[in-house]
Amino acid sequence: MKRIYERHEIKALLDTVGHEDALLPFSDRFFISEYEKGELVSYPFMDEALFQIVVQGVLNIYFIRDDGSIHSLSNGGKDYLIGEMELFSNGVGNVYAEAATDLVCLSLPIKRNKDLLLQSNAFLKMILSSLVKKMEAITAFDAAPAGLKERVLIYMRFMCPGMEIKGLQKAAFRLNCSVRQLQRIFNAYEKQGVVVRIGKGAYRLISLTSEKNS
Repeated sequence: MKRIYERHEIKALLDTVGHEDALLPFSDRFFISEYEKGELVSYPFMDEALFQIVVQGVLNIYFIRDDGSIHSLSNGGKDYLIGEMELFSNGVGNVYAEAATDLVCLSLPIKRNKDLLLQSNAFLKMILSSLVKKMEAITAFDAAPAGLKERVLIYMRFMCPGMEIKGLQKAAFRLNCSVRQLQRIFNAYEKQGVVVRIGKGAYRLISLTSEKNS
């Protein structure tokens, strides 16, 4: 991770993200974090827990089970928040956030700023909104009974920035299916006008229901 402390660069990035009212009082406490693809952004027992906002790029969030297997939880793009739970707990667990692309974040050390952050109603509202959205996504994807075709739609709607899938291999892992199965579903959805192809292995959701619910 590369850290940048130039105030004019930090201000320029803060102007591009949402939550201005919540973040403005702490603008002089942020720094810029630049991560290379594959670098860990958040992990258990970090030396310095950080509250972070994604400015550019995409990250993957996954859980490592006791047997060493990996379970994908989510992914996030611009304005995605990382580190909310560390404000209220010690962050111990098996959840990791990894840069899926080169990544730029605005970062704030939690420990030295925790008291100030928790005193800000605007900041707490932002955190609550983020956690509610993540809980809704987890509930919709993991709890609601659905077949694979319906899970693809739920995944794109709640888990994908811009409701876009870019890379069938990663999506197949998250959906617990083969790339071949997923490609067949996208071929059918594309014909029905549910998704539009935007590149190799990349699709955007444009309708939440398929033709005749087939």
